[in-house]
Amino acid sequence: MVKFKRYSGIIVKNKDRVLLCKRSPDESMPNIWSIPSGMIGGNETPIEAALREFNEETNIVLPDELSLVGFINKYDKDQPTKRGLIYVYLHETNQEILPDLKKATDGHEHSECGQFTLKNLPFNKKNDQLEKIIKKVLKK
Repeated sequence: MVKFKRYSGIIVKNKDRVLLCKRSPDESMPNIWSIPSGMIGGNETPIEAALREFNEETNIVLPDELSLVGFINKYDKDQPTKRGLIYVYLHETNQEILPDLKKATDGHEHSECGQFTLKNLPFNKKNDQLEKIIKKVLKK
C-alpha cells in the first residue's frame, strides 16, 4: 500500500536572493540544501503547516501573506510505497532574514543557512523540482 503524505515549505525571497538551509547529516535528506519545510498535521491547512514548520526550524515568525508558487512530487524510487506532495509557498521581503538555528525548536534539522542568488544556487539532482521553482521565483 502506498503511503501518501503531505508537506509544506516556504521560499523566502529578498530582492535577488533566496534563503536556503542545509539539512543536518543526521536528518532525512542529509547535507542537502532545501527550504524549511515539514509534514502537514491532521487539522492544519498547507499554509498553516508551512508557517509553523518555518518558525520551528528557523525561530522566525512570518506573516501569513504567502503565495503558492508550486508543488513538488515527493517520490523515492528506492521506496516506491512512500509518496507525497510538498506545497511550496513564497514570502517576499526587503529585509535579510537569517535564522538563529540555536534558538529554533527544530534548528537541529539544519547545519547552516544562507542567502543565494540565481548564479550560486547549491543544488544537486535530489532537489531538481525545488530548483526549478526557485529559478522561476528568482527570474521574476
